[in-house]
Amino acid sequence: MLNSINVSSTGLSAAKTAVENVSNNIANENTPGYKKRVVQLSELEHMDTRFTGRGVDSSSAYRITDQYMFDKLLSENTTTNYYDKLSSMLGNVESIFSETDSSGFSSDLDRYFQSVENLRSNPNSEVYRTTLISHGNALVDSMQNLYSSIEQQQKLERSEINENVDIVNNILKDIGLVNQKLGQLNESSNDLLDKRDQLETELAKYVDIEVDRTDGDYELSIAGVVAVRFNTNVRDVSIDEEKITQVDKYVKDNSLNESIIELSDGVFNNGDTLSYKLNNEHEVSVTYGETFTDNEGNSITVGSDNYIRALVAKINVDPDMNDYVTAYNGTRYLDSSGELITDDTQDNYLRIESNIAGLDGSFDGRISLVEDNDTNITDDIYDIQARNTFYKDDYQSTEAEDRVYLAIYGQEISAKDGIIKAQVENLSSDSYNNKYQSYLDKLDAFAKTLSDLTDSYIQTGTDEYIYGENASEKSLGTINEIGLFSGSSVSDLRFNSSRVNDLNQQDLDYLATMQWKKDISFTGKEQDSTLDTVTSLAEFFQDIKVGVSSDVETNNFLLETQENVELSLKSSYDQLVKVDKDEEMINLMKFQSAYTANAKVVTAIDEMIQVLLGLKR
Repeated sequence: MLNSINVSSTGLSAAKTAVENVSNNIANENTPGYKKRVVQLSELEHMDTRFTGRGVDSSSAYRITDQYMFDKLLSENTTTNYYDKLSSMLGNVESIFSETDSSGFSSDLDRYFQSVENLRSNPNSEVYRTTLISHGNALVDSMQNLYSSIEQQQKLERSEINENVDIVNNILKDIGLVNQKLGQLNESSNDLLDKRDQLETELAKYVDIEVDRTDGDYELSIAGVVAVRFNTNVRDVSIDEEKITQVDKYVKDNSLNESIIELSDGVFNNGDTLSYKLNNEHEVSVTYGETFTDNEGNSITVGSDNYIRALVAKINVDPDMNDYVTAYNGTRYLDSSGELITDDTQDNYLRIESNIAGLDGSFDGRISLVEDNDTNITDDIYDIQARNTFYKDDYQSTEAEDRVYLAIYGQEISAKDGIIKAQVENLSSDSYNNKYQSYLDKLDAFAKTLSDLTDSYIQTGTDEYIYGENASEKSLGTINEIGLFSGSSVSDLRFNSSRVNDLNQQDLDYLATMQWKKDISFTGKEQDSTLDTVTSLAEFFQDIKVGVSSDVETNNFLLETQENVELSLKSSYDQLVKVDKDEEMINLMKFQSAYTANAKVVTAIDEMIQVLLGLKR
């Protein structure tokens, strides 16, 4: 009978604990990261076979969770945040390209074309000349405003990514502290486990993570690289940057040291001129037989066996070029003392290196060759034997790059998803997914083509032309110099107002055709109307706008799809781990009834004992 009292007493205690647990669940229903608790009830062990039972044990409670489902939810959350961040970034760019019927780059381009047409109708009108100057400068300003606005978005993301990395490192440290506290306990604390789950959920917004909790151990990896192991090994994440210098090599595809320059007669001789033009603005030339002094004070006479080295020397003494680039005669080698040298015993090939590492030092250049039959260079078509233009070898040259990457202890890691993934791939110029850079490159292509088309041309017939400087330098005929726009990118694009006064009727007739020309190529080389990608200036810009809007729409569709996937998984997970008030009220009534029943048992046994004691008296 006394044992029965003990059994009922444990029942009362268990019911009391269960009621308190229900109360705690209801109170923490909206606590972030909280997972509902369930009191673990188990029969007390028998001490021998003489009794049917010793009561109930309620000394522990466990939290409801599904580790597999939780890890899957973290993964889907990371992907959602990647698309969400990208949506925000692309949306900002789309707003930059927004236009109205009377404002925006498209309107500025139309007004420029109209001002050309007006001046063409009356070449002597000062009003029309002034209007052309105004609209030409406005066109440049409009394009540079677009460009700088996108660059500003990049700068904002560059600042924010550093803040996000700090957040990630703080979360990693907090996880290490939680692990330290868990290691000090004999049994895991549900509160600490909830806290760690909440930290992992927050971390998964920024980077993709994998967590190994096998046999009570703990190891958290970011992009496959361990960031936290137990509580003693917490590694910081960093954003590192590598700037790669642009190197242009004018070398043949099948050679490491043979110049790409080819002469029609095989010899650089009387009347021949070799030129290098930087950013479609600064140009130096060497002509057979001329003499000049290099930057070391040596006198150089240009001949058939040193014209490459002469051009190298000319580039390096030019004040408009030597601040930006340095020219070399072929490949540079390390000598025995570790110094970079070139083989200057013979002509090799033109090699141009930027003096500034990274995108800030990017440049554009080309070589032009004029072969003349006469020692006196003229533009007369009868003196010119051949013209040609040579471009760098794309496979052996090196593009300027600003590589931005995530690292742990200096080891580069490749995040697969998350906010930081979206930022890294849109800040690193070598990323194929860099939307910012793709838009900037297209704007640069527009500026470069506009500059080329309005620089010079060759008229081949009535309303028939060889368009642009690049094409003119590869063709025979009289080259008509205009120089209305100059530059090879948006940042150095300029409208040369002084050249407007030099425009004649023939120049204006040529410039007017560009408004309607629909076979313009934007390759950065000579015009090629046979390409599949040819279009007009206006349509090329519209394609940029359409591309931005298409990227936004595609990403938003992927975001909506991903949000639905995550929502479905989260709903299933929440049904398992979140507090359900209806369920808790049922539990409350159940344990309240159990408490009442056990109390009645104790009362009944007490009455029985009182009766027995009364009989004894």
